[in-house]
Order: sequence, then structure tokens, then C-alpha cells
Amino acid sequence: MKEKKLLLFFALALILFGLGYVLSNSIFFDLCSQTEYACRELFNRIGDPLFYGGAALSLVFLILLFIPHAFQKWKNFAIWFVPLATLLFVFYPDPGSGDFLSPAPEQLFQWVSALYVLVSLGIIVRSKFKK
Repeated sequence: MKEKKLLLFFALALILFGLGYVLSNSIFFDLCSQTEYACRELFNRIGDPLFYGGAALSLVFLILLFIPHAFQKWKNFAIWFVPLATLLFVFYPDPGSGDFLSPAPEQLFQWVSALYVLVSLGIIVRSKFKK
């Protein structure tokens, strides 16, 4: 039963990843024209977090499909990390100067997603070797 749930979560994460890709490339998919700056910015602001977050979630759920007994330990971490990351993505001010102390939003999305994957992998590997 847990494997079916993980497979569903993996599929949903892939859908988020794909939706993020489409929104982030709104000109390529003819959602906005090149002259519509506000449209492109809106879709990028929504699409970038979905793209990077969906990729991170997809990777973690794919690994959890092979190590399902680690799900409960990982879930305890994800329950607080994902909502906090979502709030950070939603309320992060637009754009910083791009340096280390005020990164551009896309850079922040990449860092938070990479941190999520690294900590998730650590929890999964630790759970795998503890069992």
C-alpha cells in the first residue's frame, strides 16, 4: 500500500515539475509574447518554484520507491520543510541584487531545493543503514 502512495506522490511531483517547466518557458509554449513582460514575470514567478520544487520532490519520491521503509522518517522532516519552503518561495521579495546575501529568486529556489534533496537523502540513507 505504501508503494502505491509513493507512486502517486511521484506522479504528482512529476506533474508539478512539468507544469513548472511549461510556465517557466511561457514564450516557447506561446502562453506569453516576448513583449508581455508582466505575463512572463508572473509565469516565471509561479513556474520556477514548481520546476525546482517538483524536480526535488520527484527525485526524493523516486528514491523512496526503492527504500519505502524510510518514508516515515523522511515524512517527519518533509512535514515541516515543504510548507516553510513554500512560504519562502511565495513571499520572497523580487529580485535581489544576485549576490550571496540577497540572491535572485531563481537562485534561492535552486538552493532550497538542493538543501531539501541533500537532507532528504541523508535521512533516507541513515534510515536504510539503521534497519
